[in-house]
Amino acid sequence: MWSQVQADLERLLAAKVYPLLLSDAVYRHFLMFAGLGPNSLAAGPAPPALRPNFEVVAKLRAHIIVAEVEKTGGLDEDCTCAKLLKGPALLCRFWDSTAPKYREGIWWFDSGIIETCKQHAGRSVADRKDWLRQHLAVSIDWSNMNRIDLITLTPAEELPAIEGKGVKRSVYSSAAIPQGKVLSKDYWPNFGKYFPGGVKQTVLPFVPRTMGTDLNSFLARA
Repeated sequence: MWSQVQADLERLLAAKVYPLLLSDAVYRHFLMFAGLGPNSLAAGPAPPALRPNFEVVAKLRAHIIVAEVEKTGGLDEDCTCAKLLKGPALLCRFWDSTAPKYREGIWWFDSGIIETCKQHAGRSVADRKDWLRQHLAVSIDWSNMNRIDLITLTPAEELPAIEGKGVKRSVYSSAAIPQGKVLSKDYWPNFGKYFPGGVKQTVLPFVPRTMGTDLNSFLARA
């Protein structure tokens, strides 16, 4: 239930200051809204004197985050939870170099999905990219998927996150034609067709520093 996801995320956000997220401007704003000054942004448990503030701000932020995720319809509600994501872990996110303004985002996935892809999709980059597009359900007009960003978590690092099973998505989104991202001759033969989705996806309410690389080169590794 989304109400349980919200309650669990609220608890995680109120509990402590996450050092890995101090590079994120939105997270720093969250902390200052809870009463920490710009010179007091240090990792550790929420200060006892500010705990009531943290709880109020965490409740508000968790409500906004979960409502946004629910609105997208991107996750199966019955398979979704909020949790503390602990390292070691490697998170990945596709983006399109022709649309850099959409590079930053909350939708990520575990690198284990890349390894599963390599086991099932063959050795060619094109086959691997097609497998990932289908199982992560990335509509064609959403991204050319030619870049990938990575977040590396060490064993000592952790992040609050929402995890769930991705749902199916149409091959082209309903906005593809109005936005001029697809020709009618390509859109209509694919109308009513879907990418299956079904793999675990990770939503990060706040995003730490990332490292970008070329997706084709990344997928070409054995």
